[in-house]
Amino acid sequence: MSLRIEQMTIPGAPIKGLGTLPVFHSRKKVTVDTTEGFPEELKEGLGARWRFLPYKLQNRYTREHEQLTKKTIVLENDYLKAVFWPEDGAKLYSLYDKKRDRELLMCNPVYQPGNLAIRNAWLSGGIEWNFGNLGHNPFTCDHVFAAVLKDDEGEEFVRFYEFERSKTALYQMDFYLPEKSEVLYSHVKLINPTDQDKTTYWWTNIAIPEVGNTRVMSNADMVVGIAKQGLGYERMPYLSYFNGKDLSYPDNAELAFEYFFQTPAEEKSAWEAGTAEDGNIFYERGTNPLLYRKMFCWGNTKGGKHWQDQLALPGKGYYVEIQSGIASSQLHDRKFKAREVIEWTQCFGGLKLDETQLHQEDYHAAAKYVGEHIEKALSEETLLAMDAKFRVLSDKEVAEKDLIHIASGWGALEQARLEKTKDGEFPKSMCFPKSTIGEEQRPWYQLLTEGKMPKENPADIPASWMVSEPWYRIAKEAVEKGEASWNLLFHIGVMLYEKMDEVNYVPEASCWPEYEKYALLAKEAFLKSIEIQPSVWAYRCLFCIERDAENFDRAEYYYDKVFEMEAATVDYEFAAEYMHFLNGRHKYEKALTIYNSLPEEIQNQERMIIRMAQTAVKLDKLELVEKCFDKTYAGIKEGETSLTTIWFEYCARKMAKERGIENPTKEQIEELADEAWDLCPPPKNLDFRMSYDKKKKYRMEE
Repeated sequence: MSLRIEQMTIPGAPIKGLGTLPVFHSRKKVTVDTTEGFPEELKEGLGARWRFLPYKLQNRYTREHEQLTKKTIVLENDYLKAVFWPEDGAKLYSLYDKKRDRELLMCNPVYQPGNLAIRNAWLSGGIEWNFGNLGHNPFTCDHVFAAVLKDDEGEEFVRFYEFERSKTALYQMDFYLPEKSEVLYSHVKLINPTDQDKTTYWWTNIAIPEVGNTRVMSNADMVVGIAKQGLGYERMPYLSYFNGKDLSYPDNAELAFEYFFQTPAEEKSAWEAGTAEDGNIFYERGTNPLLYRKMFCWGNTKGGKHWQDQLALPGKGYYVEIQSGIASSQLHDRKFKAREVIEWTQCFGGLKLDETQLHQEDYHAAAKYVGEHIEKALSEETLLAMDAKFRVLSDKEVAEKDLIHIASGWGALEQARLEKTKDGEFPKSMCFPKSTIGEEQRPWYQLLTEGKMPKENPADIPASWMVSEPWYRIAKEAVEKGEASWNLLFHIGVMLYEKMDEVNYVPEASCWPEYEKYALLAKEAFLKSIEIQPSVWAYRCLFCIERDAENFDRAEYYYDKVFEMEAATVDYEFAAEYMHFLNGRHKYEKALTIYNSLPEEIQNQERMIIRMAQTAVKLDKLELVEKCFDKTYAGIKEGETSLTTIWFEYCARKMAKERGIENPTKEQIEELADEAWDLCPPPKNLDFRMSYDKKKKYRMEE
């Protein structure tokens, strides 16, 4: 087996910069409907939610490609070649089966971010490792640490790891490719280093090629499926809440959809496989608690195909996702106790089986056939033995000399805090060199070591955000000692307004009684910050507080204060957010006035073009709306229908003019838009729809 560092070139669109504004979590009560017969025990932990802070969004990319150089870490033996991207969350970009001369994964020919992850940017293809909160991994397009270690026989393996800030937790992934092994092993360890209970999340997300007649199978018969009526619970493969077809074949999906295989909790391992028409299969198998499996596909709509073309190249990036997780679905959280360690072993490989058996009409017989051959290829007994071995090795210490890739300084900063406050410790299995502390961490390191923050120019974009309770206590103590500055008070306001119940499951946590208390304290901190030094940052956050409390006039007042300041044009996100708010209040003339006042470079931003079109179509300024139709859009969010909504209203207003309808009412426009849905198909570049039901959008307007 060899382990080496290489480079590869790939055409792609690099991420150029980060978002500007802190994105607070939603305060709306989370509810998840279930269909009749849904088991009571599966309702526990149901209702996971997104959380963005303390991370900045990765929302600065286009669809203009250039040649990129990617660092790779390669594991290779006589059977497999595994290629990892340490600059992108340790994504397993490629897993090549040398024995059968085939790529096992959907190997994306381009590096093309799309707006599908918690920080926006996400890459299709390969295998990604999702830890923290619903919405992929905050490091899916970011660096993680990598170290090379040796097992007891002197064979090398690679460890990837990072400190996850939103949960104040750690994760590490050890990858092994033994000399005689036909599977790649991973051993994952999640660590809660604090004395606080919380919840956590993990899904291994695998993209396999969709080449036609792909079939997905697992050891479990029962699945949780996400349907229009809520979560359902039925036996594979004919699910009544979909279209009644055999849904082990993603080709039978009319729309994007997903379901989750429910392996009984007493099982010691679980598997999932994706089979091709020619008998080649990809399979993965994991030990308890990695018992749950998922299938996701984009469906056969134009929008679904467009999404896959957007994320790769036309016709070159069709895939089906098979995933594995530690909770019943991605709408479930899992308890993560204080100082708890959760770990398991998973393996990945390929087989060639009899295609007649794989595609027999009886799904359960086909799944049994696949399971028997997976057991022959890698028995549960062998997997459990490897798991026991890897658990011991997972404690192996990492020294700075072992590092082959460096990531952020947040782990080093948190380690420095723990050394000072003595309320937890990091394991020696991860090394966070102090030298990694950089500009993003500098204000917080000075706060930790000197008890104050450096002076900041209020016109400058803040370097970073912080939300954890220990850092709030440090900041509060500095204020009490007389070290209050506008930026320290502003950051305290961000921390207070982002506070949430991290111990209980959603939906209980989403109606946390403390929300109102912390909103008032946050407002007080922002107002004190403004007393010392007015800033667009504090005014904008006051807008968020009033908007979320539905004090809309007061919210508008605070955003007007933002736009009285020159720094409002430091970035497009201020105007994009304010125009969205004004459009929601039907203040279209004011929104267009804001747009027309902006520098041209801001007006030409993708999201600003959409905002302008959303505004102009309501004002019946169709010549302005047309400017958005010939663009190629990179940042449309998964499930977002803003472009097609603009298109159908544009068509409706044109139809009204053609029919001599002057000043059409809202109801008339809606009727004509329904007619346009059938008569005026949108151009492909605008069509990101994941549902073709006129009355029910798949997820969101945006």
